[in-house]
Amino acid sequence: MTTPATPQWLQRAQALHDELSMLCTDLIDLPTEERLTALAHLDHTLNALLGQTIREAAVDARTHHWSLRRIGTHLGRSHEQIRLLTTPEPHHREPLTRTDTPPAEPSPT
Repeated sequence: MTTPATPQWLQRAQALHDELSMLCTDLIDLPTEERLTALAHLDHTLNALLGQTIREAAVDARTHHWSLRRIGTHLGRSHEQIRLLTTPEPHHREPLTRTDTPPAEPSPT
């Protein structure tokens, strides 16, 4: 239950929870295939959104000199999970390929 002292973000999170709960209840009456598809879509969409938002917040906290453990404590994750979360992804590189053909001999000049 919210009170006037409840932070606005917490009130909005509770309202979102209530709305999602009603949606999930409404999905019960759908045909099985449609219900599973809808739930998979919700799962993917919400996890992607929250995952990206959490990563951005953790990176921002690191720029403000928060320790990995401090961030982890607030997010309910280990410092190692936070380290992985805040480590920039390496740029995409073309995979190294091996060939069965040996390198060509240099031509004599």
